[in-house]
Amino acid sequence: TDGTDEKLGLERETANVGDPQTAQMEPMNITKVLTELQAIQSQGPKKYCILGTRHCSFLHQQIVEMLAYALVLSGNHLYTSGAAGTNAAAIRGALRAFQPQLLTVVLPQSMSRQTPESQELLQDVTNVVTMPQNDAMPLDVASRICNSHLLSQTDHLISFAFHESKTVLEAAQEAQKLDMLVTLLYLD
Repeated sequence: TDGTDEKLGLERETANVGDPQTAQMEPMNITKVLTELQAIQSQGPKKYCILGTRHCSFLHQQIVEMLAYALVLSGNHLYTSGAAGTNAAAIRGALRAFQPQLLTVVLPQSMSRQTPESQELLQDVTNVVTMPQNDAMPLDVASRICNSHLLSQTDHLISFAFHESKTVLEAAQEAQKLDMLVTLLYLD
């Protein structure tokens, strides 16, 4: 500063915020730049995938719900899975937009393997894809297969995760390898 604060006898405290997250800059290539510019300039509806942790606060669920509502209301097709937390919030938000043709829910296993709460929520969803062939698999393995299928259907991944949300972070890495646009929001 110019020293004015010291002359006036004002003291400033510096907030101790710990170690902030640091962005790891990747080298930009022309393909990535053109993809991002195209996404900014394109006006047509897109296919979005929202994935995230099952364990998120009520506030985070409200944010996801508003985002899903806005995406569907503006004509975008929303894809998600049927788990509690983030994915259930995405479903609730999309349903509020009253455009059921713009919501697709892909389940990692059959409907009977879903929780009663998920089954009740999914009663209002028109486009539900089940994967009963994965019923014998552990849920984390079936979820990875389901997430890969969701990514193959969409243009942009929006994910909500904690730094230890292994399955969600793996989906984000897979989407990046597919040169998809990825928005990764950390909840911690």
